[in-house]
Amino acid sequence: DSASNSLTVETQSDAEETQVTVRLKADQLFFDQLIEYIERMRQFEQRYTKAYNTNVDHLSTELATVTSPYKQDYQVWREIFRLYTDAQVWNRAHGDTRPASTAREGQERFNKFARHIESLGLAHQFRNPMSARVLMSFYKLNLELTHMKLLQEMNEEATRKIIKKHDKRTHLVAKTQFPRLITIDTTSLTRALLFTIYTDLVGIVPQIDDYLCPMCLNIAWRPLRLECSHVFCSRCVVKASKRRMFNCPVCRSENAVYRASISNIDQSLLNFLRLYFPKEIKERQRDIQRDISEEEAQTMVVHDRS
Repeated sequence: DSASNSLTVETQSDAEETQVTVRLKADQLFFDQLIEYIERMRQFEQRYTKAYNTNVDHLSTELATVTSPYKQDYQVWREIFRLYTDAQVWNRAHGDTRPASTAREGQERFNKFARHIESLGLAHQFRNPMSARVLMSFYKLNLELTHMKLLQEMNEEATRKIIKKHDKRTHLVAKTQFPRLITIDTTSLTRALLFTIYTDLVGIVPQIDDYLCPMCLNIAWRPLRLECSHVFCSRCVVKASKRRMFNCPVCRSENAVYRASISNIDQSLLNFLRLYFPKEIKERQRDIQRDISEEEAQTMVVHDRS
């Protein structure tokens, strides 16, 4: 319509969608409106990110209180976040912090995680009433992330279809040229929010997988830090030395094992592990004592035979 802009709305009673036709004087008006819409979306995302991070900071403060190793609910929270990490709610694979391919996929994984928590009755094991409220807030943040991801996907799809229909009616090539001018990034915000969740919330509660000895794959009992900075069980270092494996098993640093001594024990890490993983440390100590007793028994048998 070359005379004026007009708006036509077509609806069907048995349809879920409403088609809106906006007739413009020139193509430039079309692009101006589309760019304005995308810019408003970016501004909304910036405001949302700020508000979301504020909520995360507030929850992080509360979480640090209820997940203290001196609190009764610590072990419950550790198990909850272990299950959350294992569920890979928003990850494609272990260690990959890319968002899930769709909002629906992330929501399905989160719902499965929440049902698992409920089936184990972990929320009912809380002794501090504050913990139950903090868990609900953590659930809410994940659901908000799902909604934001869904909104991003819908906007990306809507923009793609609008440009495609424009090209079909005008025989132009905006579909190939326009994205170069306006980049519609539907993942950067989600990545940023994910990073915040894993760093400021999940990362508050230490997980045992981050403190395993690379040799025995058990918790690093009496952790010994080699000159190359890699950490192993003292027991594993002794075994490696007896087998004349003098180089670091991880980086092959020459004679790093050979030069290690009791002075290499990382005392601060040892105190940390005793504080946060007392049960695992005791179990590992019993296993090592059993291992030493078996070795001594075998040595005595050999001596008797000789």
